[in-house]
Amino acid sequence: MAGTAYEGFLELGEFEGRERQRILPQWVEAATRLGLDEADMEYAVTEFIPDMWDIKYQGVRKMIGAMTREAIDHTQLKEQKQRGVKLVYGVIPAILTPYQAIKKAGGDKIFVSFPDMCLMNFLQPLFHKGAPLFELAEQSGLTYGCRHCALNKLRIGLRLKDVVPAPDIQWSFGLVCDEATKVDEYINCIYDDKWFAVITRLPHDTCLGEVDDEIPERVSYLAAAFRDAYEEVQRVTGVQVRDEHIAAALDDFQRYLGKTDVLTRMNAEADPQPLRGSALVNFCHPFSMPFNTGIEYMEDALDTMIEEMKVEVENGRGIYPKGVPKVGSYFVPYAVPWVDKIFMDNGVATSSSLTMIPSAKQLIPPSGDDLYQNVAEQWLRMVFGMGCHVEVKTWIEKVERARPDALLMGFFDYDRWLGQMHKLGAREVEKATGVPTFYIEADFFDDRDYSQEALRTRIESISQVVKMRKAAKAQGG
Repeated sequence: MAGTAYEGFLELGEFEGRERQRILPQWVEAATRLGLDEADMEYAVTEFIPDMWDIKYQGVRKMIGAMTREAIDHTQLKEQKQRGVKLVYGVIPAILTPYQAIKKAGGDKIFVSFPDMCLMNFLQPLFHKGAPLFELAEQSGLTYGCRHCALNKLRIGLRLKDVVPAPDIQWSFGLVCDEATKVDEYINCIYDDKWFAVITRLPHDTCLGEVDDEIPERVSYLAAAFRDAYEEVQRVTGVQVRDEHIAAALDDFQRYLGKTDVLTRMNAEADPQPLRGSALVNFCHPFSMPFNTGIEYMEDALDTMIEEMKVEVENGRGIYPKGVPKVGSYFVPYAVPWVDKIFMDNGVATSSSLTMIPSAKQLIPPSGDDLYQNVAEQWLRMVFGMGCHVEVKTWIEKVERARPDALLMGFFDYDRWLGQMHKLGAREVEKATGVPTFYIEADFFDDRDYSQEALRTRIESISQVVKMRKAAKAQGG
């Protein structure tokens, strides 16, 4: 039934022995539903993944395995719904805690995930195969030239391809991205009147120097919004989310945050650097989406990667030569990992990601008596929860802590929030820290508008400048 390429992919993802044989038929069926054939498998296993990812590390391979489990789970949504499993979806930008609490409460009776984010993080980084789903949405109305978010297009494409059925309820966060919530309305009106969504909103970013998580009234407002959303989820699904579920989800988030801080710091401080940036940021997926299969597989991958990195650092080994310049970023574009590869080919390491380095405040667990208040406070401390001016201040804090040789911004030109913030924030970070900042106008998820050849010249120029500055600095210039 399956060719060796399908088995080879599972082997690459650390599926072994009986488990690999058990899951193989499910994987073949899942791949078919996602539009992947044996040629795609062969390309991924023999060329794309080895070229783009640091698969010599078991931690990276386990991470691929964790994403594969989640992708397989998503291709069985129709069958799960037929069995009576309640489907709860969400969209980014959000955080793990509210959705993880729902999963802890419902167990196998409920499916909780962000299908567009999960399958984007699988199809693009591992197969470079998101475009067919993007094009489905474009053909149906989300015009290519209007620069809509590829995540929203993927969500529509998955619905049109009948991979993702209507949820029992979709809980959307409109705290930052206003298009995601409108796309839910778009799907409901045009394609599927059973696509039901509730939306949590919070007006913020008044540009008056206010810090949202330090304003009690604002935290309380968001906590009340969470309560309202939970009540609606409970009404629709019949699953009761209790305090112990929220407390356990809060603990999961803070524990995972602390571990990614350890990994990020080790990678940023090591010379030579053990792990490329695009591989590093894949370990942060539980910040931006819940895992219906549980975060245990991702956490095991993270723990494994930390131990492997300790060994590499102790032995002075890395994937780059010693002394290469390090370029920090907002998010190394893991969905188009060839960007990282071109930097690597030009003798520059992409290093610490501003989204993965917790600020001092983010590492302090909320400790109030009201768990909904704690969730709200936790959200407002995260990068997507802050107002624009406050987030730029955390960028400065994180750059001063990591001290990269340069900072790369951009890849969010389609986003009305992050697009303008990167342009304005890059200038502020360079002014405050002295770290040279470069901006690339591009799309984080969808590279159809810019080819490797077109971007190579830009990256080569940035790399040359960074290397010259580092050499001059070493000579005291």
